[in-house]
Amino acid sequence: MSAADEIKRAIYARYPMVYIVSWEEKRVEDLLNTFSKSAFQEELYVWSSTEGLKKGNTPIEDAHSLLEALSYAAGAERGFFLFKDIHSYMNDPLVVRKLRDTYFYIKPKPVRIFIISAVFKLPEELKRHFAVIDYELPTYDELYALVKNFLKETMKRGTQVNLSKEEISQMAVALQGFTMDEATFTLTKVFHKKEKIDSSVLDLINQEKKQIMRKEGVLEYITDKLSIDDIGGLDNLKSWLIKRKRAFSPEARAYGLDIPRGLLVMGITGCGKSISIKSIATLWELPLFRMDMNLVYSGIAGQPEEAFVRALKVVESAAPAVLWLDEIESGITDKYTADSTARILGYFLTWMQEHRGGVFVGATANRIDMLPAELLRRGRFDQIFFVDLPGRKEREEIFRVHFKKRGISPAKFDISQLAQITKGWSGAEIEQAIISAMYEAFNEDREMNEDDLYRIFTNSVPLSTTMAEQIKKIRSWAHDRAVRASSEKPEI
Repeated sequence: MSAADEIKRAIYARYPMVYIVSWEEKRVEDLLNTFSKSAFQEELYVWSSTEGLKKGNTPIEDAHSLLEALSYAAGAERGFFLFKDIHSYMNDPLVVRKLRDTYFYIKPKPVRIFIISAVFKLPEELKRHFAVIDYELPTYDELYALVKNFLKETMKRGTQVNLSKEEISQMAVALQGFTMDEATFTLTKVFHKKEKIDSSVLDLINQEKKQIMRKEGVLEYITDKLSIDDIGGLDNLKSWLIKRKRAFSPEARAYGLDIPRGLLVMGITGCGKSISIKSIATLWELPLFRMDMNLVYSGIAGQPEEAFVRALKVVESAAPAVLWLDEIESGITDKYTADSTARILGYFLTWMQEHRGGVFVGATANRIDMLPAELLRRGRFDQIFFVDLPGRKEREEIFRVHFKKRGISPAKFDISQLAQITKGWSGAEIEQAIISAMYEAFNEDREMNEDDLYRIFTNSVPLSTTMAEQIKKIRSWAHDRAVRASSEKPEI
């Protein structure tokens, strides 16, 4: 059911007061104005702290303050009243009492009070008096219609449009997660003074989306593309992902398959957990959002639980999408005593179990002892994979991947010998060894050779040596709790 339908049902159910949580103030006001004209053949009453109470463009006398406007609404015989951003007044006991009084005055009459705010805040005394509705961001269909309208107007001005139906659809997908105003401003900006509209506008929209997501404070929109071919090893994990490539398609729904919920990749540091999550979005052709739990708890985006819930709703509005939670144990755990940590854990567990928004959660973890048991049970994540140190064949693949990435021919090196020497090394350690060797060669104005690598290997101590006990503990935990991400087992 859409939020518009929920508001309509709240009206028919005769809820005296409705709290609408939304950034889409103009869309909500237009919708309520339509309902008001339909029900009463008159315009909506709107109050704001700057303009007082108005009916259409006509100010209402002696109703400028919030208390005066509520008194006017309480004395009205009929009508819809919209109050903007009064969450900041909810600490005032006079306002709380006035809202309670108004509730009982208007309850028997065809008078409805609506509050709209981007922030949900109700004191305990008022929670039983309000219906609460989250007004979602624009749907794909609404954004697709907006894009089509912009293209139509652009063509009327003589601009050449070279876009396929699929590319127009991709534009609408890229705009998901925007308010209608943000989507309108973005299209205006990327179309401005263009003589030809082609697929290049998709990159411009994605860059704009990255900037807009920064305003959330805790979300980052990842535009970098990373193929699973850029990952050495992890064949079991890759196979699992490839088999689910069409998981979000209508064909999968018709076949009776549910949308995948998520994946937890845990294991040894530097062995490819994070890049595996990043590759999912590229393989499945979905937008990728990274939530920084450190920023959630920093308070930079408001109360931690509010910032967390709001971020999940933004990602849901852009679904289907991948939500990347890196080192999930640092923010979603039962090992801390803070109230906000407990509330976030509780909300996340419920959301993982119940959400139907097409958001696939890709989580990574290093400290398995910090993960609550409830998070690991079936129904939260579809699968839990354990990433171990790479085996010999995987190390050979890792060398080839990083050589090709830097324009170095693998044929110039004895890959088998390099893989043998780096027994016990992680993929990240191998990459850093290659980079260090390249710097040595670059400093001497020559190409890198095997001797450069051997010198780096000789002077380095791998993680498997310095953290032998921790690695043994992780392997022991994962033995019967997780699926190995690789079919090949490491030598140590």
